[in-house]
Amino acid sequence: MEYNGTPRPDSFTQGCRDFLRTLTYEDIMAWTIYAAPLAFMIGPAAMVAHDPVMSMVLHSLVGFCLSWMLHRMGHRLLVMLNNEPQRIFLSRSLRLPLTLTLSQFIWTLEVVVGTAVFTGILAKRCFMMGDTVGILMGLCLFAVGLGLFFAPVHLGRLWIKRYSPAMPLVGPTDDVINESFPGPRSLFK
Repeated sequence: MEYNGTPRPDSFTQGCRDFLRTLTYEDIMAWTIYAAPLAFMIGPAAMVAHDPVMSMVLHSLVGFCLSWMLHRMGHRLLVMLNNEPQRIFLSRSLRLPLTLTLSQFIWTLEVVVGTAVFTGILAKRCFMMGDTVGILMGLCLFAVGLGLFFAPVHLGRLWIKRYSPAMPLVGPTDDVINESFPGPRSLFK
């Protein structure tokens, strides 16, 4: 027990909290946008490898659990930022005719990354066909997937520059970290 009556966190929880203290909000946004969809695609990647059905199911469950955890934690850490609806810009002057909150914007970018990874998986499948049409389709799908994969970097930079210029400099407070990562003991209470 600590001096204020709250239980002391285990070493794993404390290590994770220490790691989160080193991150800025920009880092957390990037991890949320990229890590969650990539972990989710573990299952579809197992399908391309022609793994047995049980292996695909296990890969899919592991991928879903990891992606859900990363997604949920990222959104919980970013909840303290300004969440008012903002316009979405594709360049410095070109904007889309919709407004999104930060949470909706991150969801959108996660879907774009997930689509990019899925397009890459389809491209690999087309390459494996071996004929000319398959190779051309694979190259086209790979190019589209590559463009989609790196689009969130550009869109995120525009969002940060326009609406949250302090995001690369500031990280979550200890209270936000403790709330968003309560530790494994909280699962058993």
